Amino acid sequence: MIKNIVFDMGNVLTRYDAREYIYGYVDNEEDFWWIKNHLCASVEWLKMDRGTMTDEDAAASICKRMPEHLHATVKRFIEEYRMVQPPNLPMERLVEELVGNGYDLYLMSNTSHRFRVFSQNIKSIPFMKGIWISCEHGLLKPEPQAYLDFFQTFSLKPEECFFVDDTPANVESAGNLGMNGCVYYGAIEELRHFMRESGIRIHCD
Repeated sequence: MIKNIVFDMGNVLTRYDAREYIYGYVDNEEDFWWIKNHLCASVEWLKMDRGTMTDEDAAASICKRMPEHLHATVKRFIEEYRMVQPPNLPMERLVEELVGNGYDLYLMSNTSHRFRVFSQNIKSIPFMKGIWISCEHGLLKPEPQAYLDFFQTFSLKPEECFFVDDTPANVESAGNLGMNGCVYYGAIEELRHFMRESGIRIHCD
């Protein structure tokens, strides 16, 4: 029986459109791809999420391969990342409904230490009974050890949890360890359907 619902953050609890977000910092396609590929998809970004590299060291390292006119943008992007996040209103309603139906909710997210600041702006966070963020454990989804650490941290049984993430590899890895779930593609009615199919008490949207 499912007792716990485990949520990812970006593109699940909140909305995130990479193109729209990055264009808040650049004004042309060439610079967009520099930021998208060499900052957001960088090894340094993963190290920040793993908690093994500071924001300052990451910015300095990334700037070494960036055009000089983007150096200030790189530093500002890292400092401000996710400080403003559009809410996912249908998901906020679902979160409140699940709590009302007696489920314990948890967050499991790959994110850096900035989370402890910007999470104050996410309405769903106070509903989480437990919060697991990668930078505080030195592990990243979809590494199997990340899920094992999550279960151990909160004394949870995988088979009693349902996982919601927007990345298929993350859901697959969780399933391999006994935590079933659903890839969230942005359609809340689809998510509600899969939850009901899994025996979770939930209303039709």
